[in-house]
Amino acid sequence: MFYIYIENNKFIGAGQCICDTASIENIEITEEIYNNYINDKLKYVYINGEITENPDYEQEKQAQRRQELDNLSLTPADVERALYRAKGMDFEDLKTLISQQIPTIDIKGLSIEFRARDFYRGATADGVRLFDVVGQLLGYTTDDMDYLFINKELPANE
Repeated sequence: MFYIYIENNKFIGAGQCICDTASIENIEITEEIYNNYINDKLKYVYINGEITENPDYEQEKQAQRRQELDNLSLTPADVERALYRAKGMDFEDLKTLISQQIPTIDIKGLSIEFRARDFYRGATADGVRLFDVVGQLLGYTTDDMDYLFINKELPANE
């Protein structure tokens, strides 16, 4: 037998035995739903006392993936190495390009950021994703910047 455990109208887990806690509702489910739930917690929702497929599944899955990517980090050396291999540039060259393209940028502040311990994919300033802006200046897309953080290298530009 397979069960999903509900507390306060939210999934809190699943198992093959009844959870004997007063505040937890045990709902018997099929093995297929159990396996789907175990493999992907977003697949189902609990609405009006029933387990049903999540109508917002695709959007929630995309948001989850974006969050996972935004949590990735690289060291400054990783980023500079990838930049050098792909464009023949180091951080000094990049600072020069950025200051030419965005003259209002605080170049000293940028220099400090380049010495940070880690670069996070999801880092923002004034609501703007920093690596997306830098990527655009270099001719890269958002997907290309994701690729950088996954693979520690920039994709080949065609």
